[in-house]
This record gives sequence, C-alpha cells and structure tokens, in this order.
Amino acid sequence: MTQRPPSPTRLVAERPSPDGPRLLGAMSWTEAAEAAKENPVVLLPIGAIEQHGPHLPLDEDALIADYVARQISSATGAVVAPTIPYGHSHNLRGYAGTISLPQGLLTDVVVSIGSELARHGFKRLVLVDGNGGNLGATAEAAYILRDRFGTHVGRLYPWGLGYSLMRDAYKNPDKVYGHGAEPEMSAMMELFPDEVRLDRLPIPELTKLGGWQPSSYTQALIPPNDLPGEIFWDFSEICPTGVTGDFSESSTDMGKIWVQRVIGFCVDYVREYDRNTSVTKDPVTPTPYPPAARPAPTTITVGSRP
Repeated sequence: MTQRPPSPTRLVAERPSPDGPRLLGAMSWTEAAEAAKENPVVLLPIGAIEQHGPHLPLDEDALIADYVARQISSATGAVVAPTIPYGHSHNLRGYAGTISLPQGLLTDVVVSIGSELARHGFKRLVLVDGNGGNLGATAEAAYILRDRFGTHVGRLYPWGLGYSLMRDAYKNPDKVYGHGAEPEMSAMMELFPDEVRLDRLPIPELTKLGGWQPSSYTQALIPPNDLPGEIFWDFSEICPTGVTGDFSESSTDMGKIWVQRVIGFCVDYVREYDRNTSVTKDPVTPTPYPPAARPAPTTITVGSRP
C-alpha cells in the first residue's frame, strides 16, 4: 500500500528545501537583493480568516493560497512573498472567529506590499487570492500598482478556477458546489486531511428570513420570475451552519483532480505571465504540468466565491 504523504505544514512554519519553493521570508537581505537582480515573478498569497462550517478551519483560504503559491514557485522559480492571512469577508462577520478587514484597508495593504517589493526591484507581481470576498479589493490594488509603476499585476483565484475546471469531474456540480462543500472540501481532504473534522459535517441549508427565500449569499427568489434579486444580509441570518452545497461527491480522489487541474493552470499562467512581462530573459518554451496529466483545454469563467 502506498503511504500517504504528510500534510503540508501551516504557512510560515515550513522552510524551503534546495529544490522547493523560493520563499522571500526565508531569505536574508543580501539573498533578497541578489534575487531581485533576476527580475523574478513574485507571488503574493492572500487568504482570509472566515468561517467555512464547523468542519473546516477559519484560515482555510490562507492555507490554500500559500500552498498554491509554493507549488507554482517549485515549478517555475517564482519567488513567494509571505502570505497575507487576513482578507475581506464582510458578509460572514456574524460567525464567531471571522476577522474581516475593510475592503479599502485590504487594498491599501496590497498596494503597500507591492510598492515595497517594487522599491527593492521586484516589479513583476501575481496575486494568489484565496478568497472570493477579496476580489474587488485586490483588483483595485492591481490597478493602483499599474498606475504607479507601469507594470501589469496578475491574479489567480484558485477556488474560482476549481469551479470552472472541475465541472466535468462531478455528476452534479450545481448540487455539490458551495461554501464549505465542493470543491474546497475535497481539496482540503487531499492537502490538509488533519484539518478536516469529518465528525462535524453539517447539513447544508438556507433558511427563510422573514418573507425572503434566499438562493445565495446575497440573492433571494423573486416570484414569479426566474431571475433572483439582490439583498445584502449577513450570511449567518440565512445559513445557520455556514455551509451550502453537498458532500455526496467529496473525496481525496476528487481533491487530487483539483490539485492537478488547478495547479496545472496556475503554473501555465505564471509561465505565460513571465514570458509576456519579462524584458531581460529569453522566451521560455512552455511545458505541461504535470507532464503526464493535463486537463483538456477549458474556457475559464470564474464562478462564485467558495
């Protein structure tokens, strides 16, 4: 029987190996100065501290963003900046433990970090955004950095990529997709099995609020129309467990598919970003990741946040 590899270590606790990711935080200042001379792509993982149900940890988005960035680095040589663990999760503040930064503050933090990186010579930046609630803030930060330094900031949203890249892997994706369910449940089972509390799996549900029948985070049914309408409540008002979707197709095997397809796309993206933003290096010929397990080409349409 093949022995299962150990869980990745949480965030900054794991130090790099010679053939592993290039971690900016593990470098000395002189090593950082030498790295900047290479004009490398820098990855900035951004997470969130928010509820994902009673069975998953509050820092799940930070764990995933950090893991994805390290995998990209190992495959491409990109430098990984220390992870920002906090994000913007305003509509989940009703659940204990959620710590939400104001959207403008998160924008300012990303701009400040990007500006400091650029000041030291790291001017090519890709945000690895692990939380859908951050997308407005990080897009604004990217445009500010573009205006300030004339560089094109890239962004990867692993959960959204998973929604798009994995639909054909599920029998009923619309049923299983949801916050705290798929595909994040399977990804966590594969990557961080010790963090998943299988004995605490809730029954996902949305409940009525007054006369409203919720259909998602910020939407409710508007009879007799097929189109829902928007209303801005705290998710805790309509979802007692914090979880939507279904666990019927959750498995480590599904998690392996998530890793293969999402990490594969992210590596290809960073290689393309590297080619199109580098002015000092010869063009790089792309190679599949992993070489023997490429998903079929897929049009990426980022879905709703996990």
